Amino acid sequence: MTKTCLTRSRKMFLAALGLTAVVPTASHAQAPPLGTTANFAVLGGSTVTNTGPTVLTGTAANPGNLGVSPGSSITGFLPVDLGPGTLTGPGATININNAAAIQAQIDLTTAFNTLASRPTTVNLTGQNLGGLTLIPGVYNFSSSAQLTGALTLNALGNPNAVFIFNIGSTLTTASASAVSLINGAQGGNVFWRVGSSATLGTSTSFAGDILANASITLNTGANITCGAAWARTGAVTLDTNTISLCDLIVGGGGGGVPLLASLLLPSATANQRSVANAIDTFVGNGGVLPLPFLNLFNLSSADLGNSLTQLSGESGTGIAQAGTQAMNSFLSLVTNPFADNRALPPVNPPSRPPLYAKAPFYKAAAAPVADPRRWSVWGAAYGGQTTTSGDALNGSHDRSARSYGFATGLDYRVSPYTVAGFALAGGNTNYGLSDGLGGGSSDMFQAAVYSLTRVGAAYVSAALAYGWHQVSTDRVVTVAGLDRLTAGFAANSVGGRIEGGYRFAIPGVYAFPGFGFTPYAAFQMQAFRTPSYSEIAVSGSSMFALDYQAHTTTTTRTELGAWVDRSLLLYPGAMLSLRGRAAWAHDNWSDTSMTAGFQSLPGSIFTVIGATPVKDSLLVSAVAEVSFRNGISVAGKFDTEQAAHSQTYVGTARLRYAW
Repeated sequence: MTKTCLTRSRKMFLAALGLTAVVPTASHAQAPPLGTTANFAVLGGSTVTNTGPTVLTGTAANPGNLGVSPGSSITGFLPVDLGPGTLTGPGATININNAAAIQAQIDLTTAFNTLASRPTTVNLTGQNLGGLTLIPGVYNFSSSAQLTGALTLNALGNPNAVFIFNIGSTLTTASASAVSLINGAQGGNVFWRVGSSATLGTSTSFAGDILANASITLNTGANITCGAAWARTGAVTLDTNTISLCDLIVGGGGGGVPLLASLLLPSATANQRSVANAIDTFVGNGGVLPLPFLNLFNLSSADLGNSLTQLSGESGTGIAQAGTQAMNSFLSLVTNPFADNRALPPVNPPSRPPLYAKAPFYKAAAAPVADPRRWSVWGAAYGGQTTTSGDALNGSHDRSARSYGFATGLDYRVSPYTVAGFALAGGNTNYGLSDGLGGGSSDMFQAAVYSLTRVGAAYVSAALAYGWHQVSTDRVVTVAGLDRLTAGFAANSVGGRIEGGYRFAIPGVYAFPGFGFTPYAAFQMQAFRTPSYSEIAVSGSSMFALDYQAHTTTTTRTELGAWVDRSLLLYPGAMLSLRGRAAWAHDNWSDTSMTAGFQSLPGSIFTVIGATPVKDSLLVSAVAEVSFRNGISVAGKFDTEQAAHSQTYVGTARLRYAW
């Protein structure tokens, strides 16, 4: 009869955090040569004694013999005496210090010493085996080992997987303890090498072969399913037990284990597979997996995908997008074609057309008249928010980015045609991902030089800007506890914008008032540089902390649209200007992904993709400005960018004084 001795479990957790193990290789978890010892269910060194109806069961290949050597005493078994113990295996025999028993002891010593030479992959000294889930490997205890509760052995779907426990002194199990085998694990591939004696507590359900240097005791009701009890020098003591040998199911693969990526659902995202492949590559290169990573092999396919999503560190992809949004607002502020409007002229202006007659509300004169107020100082506050939808195929998540700042500038009319100036700004950006996947923020400083040139009704504005960001990121990983991972670093950005247009004065018709119509085109370019940086754990473990590689995100923007404007004289010293804009914007982004690797797994490099910014969007703006004769003007502006998977809203308030 063949017995696979497999059990199933729905919930499996790895304990022993901070320890290391490797997926077994040919030099690690290999079964020892058992020789003729494999035919014995029980083999004692000095004596074998039994109380109660103990049953030894074998298979056609391994009959389940009973033996002792060099001792010569077996009691409690038929037909040696009238004891209640029985042998039920086909052709099973009792061997008392005969040639078969002597050879079995010789082979047992060989197997015992071979197990001792296996390289340790995890040192569990001082830990209770109860509650652990372990994958194939060689587990070492320098002294004693205890099992209280349940130990789960997960073969990861490989029937050839081998588990070896090298125990320095004693092995003891508490009452009702259990060793469970899942995902193809077989008791015939589990070996317990015990430096002195092994004791199985009452009603223990055990699996695997016990190779004890001294004695073995099975208390009342303790059973070994798919395993044996072999003692080299001491006694084997039994009491109402069942010990069952079983034939191994031979599987292909030569002892390898399945790749983590193969455990994912077919619908797994690109980010999930990227992380899984990085871990598999690390293992394939002979790397050492910390036990928290091994927990991934024990998860259901759905839970594994969710865990890999957390581990991917997608929050690192939001930094450049938040910084780019802030630079957009700043460049738009300093290249506004209407921002250089001086206020209404003084009470006694020189003999020339009123200034507002040549302002961009109406078509400019062919020969501009010099404005006596050459200097202008201004201050502005701006803030905005962008929401971008994630992509289910890539595994990216919805991202919300916000920025706000305060800018001040000084400009000078260097000629009748041109105004030039500089501006400084400070502010903050922050962003976050949906599903609690983290985010970040930055304190920023911005600086720009800009100019505006008008020739008749045409204008050209341009600016060059620089941004500095002191960034902090924050995310929480719950794969193996509660780990909060943060990072801090400085990032830099540069940007430029050039815009040109021509204003047409549209006369009023009947009851419809006249207005200005200004078609325009603009080109803008930015580069946001994120340096290489590393996360640290502010709480919990840093096991899943990432190192991010340096990355530069570039984006170019093309705008085509038009402004409309109309001015209303509020009273002789004040004028209200209303403006609106509609435009099409096309953004061409470079690769917005980030490359990262686990600090605890050197060389485990993967790419994580964030929510992709949209390429085409509709720009709509509304502006209201009041200009006073004393040189003061106040303006408010609202901008929005609308696309299928992204929406942006920006508000600006500006105060200007010209003299």
